[in-house]
Amino acid sequence: MKIWFKTLALGCLFIASSLTAQVPQELIDKAKAAGMTDAQIQQEIEKRMGKQAAVSTKPNAATSETDSRKNPLTNRNDSIRTIAPVTTSSNTQKSANTVFGSEIFKDKALSFEPDLNLPTPKDYRLSAGDEVIINVWGASEMKFTQKISPDGFINIPNVGPVPLSGLTVEQAALQIKNELGRIMSGITNEKEPNTFVNVSLGQIRSIKVNLVGEVVRPGSYTLPSLATLFNALYAAGGVNNIGTLRNIKVYRNSKEIASLDVYDYLLNGKFQSNIRLEDNDMVIVGTYDNHVTIRGKVKRKRIFELKKNENMEDLINYAGGFTGDAYTKSIRVVRKAGERYSIATVDKNEFPAFTLMDKDSVIIDSVIPMYANRLRIRGAVWRQGEYELGKDITTIKQLVDKAGGVKGDEFTGRAQLTRLKPDFTKEIIAIDIKGILNGSISDVPLKPEDELYIPSIFDLREGYTINIRGAVNNPNVTIPYQNNMTVEDAIIAAGGLREAAAMINVEVARRIKDPYAETYSSEIAKVHKFTLNDNLEVVQGEKLFTLEPFDEVIVRFSPGYQEQQIVRIEGEVLFSGAYVLSQKNERLSDLVKKAGGISDQAYIKGANLKRQLNEDELRRLETMLQLSSNKASRDSMDVKMLNLKNYTVGIDLQKALNNPGGPDDIILREGDQLFIPQYQSTVKVSGAVTYPNSITYTRNMTVRQCLSQAGGYTDISRKYPIVIYMNGKVATTKRVGLFFKKYPKVEPGAEILVPMKKQNDRKASLAEILSISTSATSMAAMVTSIINTLDKK
Repeated sequence: MKIWFKTLALGCLFIASSLTAQVPQELIDKAKAAGMTDAQIQQEIEKRMGKQAAVSTKPNAATSETDSRKNPLTNRNDSIRTIAPVTTSSNTQKSANTVFGSEIFKDKALSFEPDLNLPTPKDYRLSAGDEVIINVWGASEMKFTQKISPDGFINIPNVGPVPLSGLTVEQAALQIKNELGRIMSGITNEKEPNTFVNVSLGQIRSIKVNLVGEVVRPGSYTLPSLATLFNALYAAGGVNNIGTLRNIKVYRNSKEIASLDVYDYLLNGKFQSNIRLEDNDMVIVGTYDNHVTIRGKVKRKRIFELKKNENMEDLINYAGGFTGDAYTKSIRVVRKAGERYSIATVDKNEFPAFTLMDKDSVIIDSVIPMYANRLRIRGAVWRQGEYELGKDITTIKQLVDKAGGVKGDEFTGRAQLTRLKPDFTKEIIAIDIKGILNGSISDVPLKPEDELYIPSIFDLREGYTINIRGAVNNPNVTIPYQNNMTVEDAIIAAGGLREAAAMINVEVARRIKDPYAETYSSEIAKVHKFTLNDNLEVVQGEKLFTLEPFDEVIVRFSPGYQEQQIVRIEGEVLFSGAYVLSQKNERLSDLVKKAGGISDQAYIKGANLKRQLNEDELRRLETMLQLSSNKASRDSMDVKMLNLKNYTVGIDLQKALNNPGGPDDIILREGDQLFIPQYQSTVKVSGAVTYPNSITYTRNMTVRQCLSQAGGYTDISRKYPIVIYMNGKVATTKRVGLFFKKYPKVEPGAEILVPMKKQNDRKASLAEILSISTSATSMAAMVTSIINTLDKK
């Protein structure tokens, strides 16, 4: 309850002062009277007014001397940064629209509070309120601290009052030593002193300083007695927008004792005018004389405050001088002239005499972005780039020699000299570079901005390459052409031959080219044939044959090379797994024989064969599906819905085994997978039926019986079911006469698929989507049917 009451008390005080910029000292005193500690007060300040308000809390003019001594600024043990000369910082550069120097009192990174840890200045004179620390050691020991009384004395035990007001610390130490010497003889014994005295300054007194005029927060401020003029200006927030930085006056006892020019401090590091203040000093900040803006090619693009007698030369010095690319012979000045603005051009010799006025704007231009003596050379020389016209380069031959000479691949028939005409248009001059270099024709003198281009022979033609294809390790690569390149070189560049390469059938196809031809030729290319040995040497064909640009080298695949072809057999066989085809015409019966025969649990009628589509089958299948889609048939299928990687081949393994080599004993090929299942006692019903499911197979079961157990047809079904058998074969329902249908036979493990009618612009229901999804796995059977149809054709 007590803490709550304290918080409430301080809260009420803050509500009363919420519109003020600072927290008055009397409110802090009342909070302390309510029993709150300094930490609690600081916490409440930060909580209610924010961090900035807490930092800006300073005693006002009504603060008593006793309370001011409690100000943390008067504690010599506090570590506070001192004043340091400020040069152009990144923050200064960002403040291009503010007056140079005004930011030093506003930059949070700067602090002009006095450093009270420094040794006491020799000229510091003690006065009432200063604390003196006296240490005595040796034959006698004592230590005590005394504060100078309002009448200027301290009281030393057994000695009495000692006057110190007006003395320096050094003088005060001598005074105290003499007084203590009256009771301690060892202090004054000059031959053999055995008692020693040290006098130092503890807490210092506070002073009141008045700041008036064009400062941000004018008023009276309580500061430490070591405070300087900058400390006072910092406490008052610096000068305002119309205040001067060049003539800040300090009055003491109604007399002017100092005048501060901030620019002297910032730019020259002069501390003389930053005097230490005394009690009741008056600081007066008047208005500025001239604000002048300088922009362009100077190092500090800012607004500067100039005194009435300062000129252009002074402004340039304040701006840090010109940058390296500045045009310094003349400067433009924009100035108000009556009702309008005028421009003055100030030449360099007029800088010291040209006086600037308030709101002048000075612009420093850059030099013209053109070269007075530049030459350029590029192309087939060793050192392309820019060179100086003059000295030892005045002609084309001298320029080429300076660039290291030509590289050897130069096109000597013609070089180009690009020259800038007086109207700034360009012209091209043809140069016989070969004649100039060998001296057979006169050299050509150069002019500024001339550019010489000596083309390379490689720049004036296509990139010469060789292509190699076929049975090489890196086929279809483009090889840079080189002179005297042979077929063997091209094969080596392509990584050598593959195992499947036909050494007796290597071809080089060469372009037909005749740049001077006047008639059309029907010949497209000329082919050269070669036979190589194991060392890649030409044993048949033109042995000294060399390649020409854009030749096509083709290495054929050998008909006597065959890679192993793998097939698999799984399910009810003795030895399942992968087998290698040893002959091209191996069949189903051969694979079953290799696997050790069929087990007693095998359901031979359900055996199926999975096969991968080859390129020819894939192309034909896509054509068939496209034709079906174009005809808009009711059974058309989107090729994107099918998995065209594998499909099921309809087989009758029983017939294949009974008649090896017969039409049902199909020939195997790479990637075939034969699966011989166990007997399955279910039949799956899917598609456009009411309840797609699997039902138990019974002997002589019909399609209609299976459909009835799946709920019958839906409203969107085509009533011509399709039966897909385990071996991959497909059977369809056929119409017999006008009123009868012939349904396929049902076998164990079969799937009955009921297709849907074509529905244009109709959203499918959930049941329809489920019907589609259950039949999606059977699409491969339809693919098989199409492929079988193609094979029969």
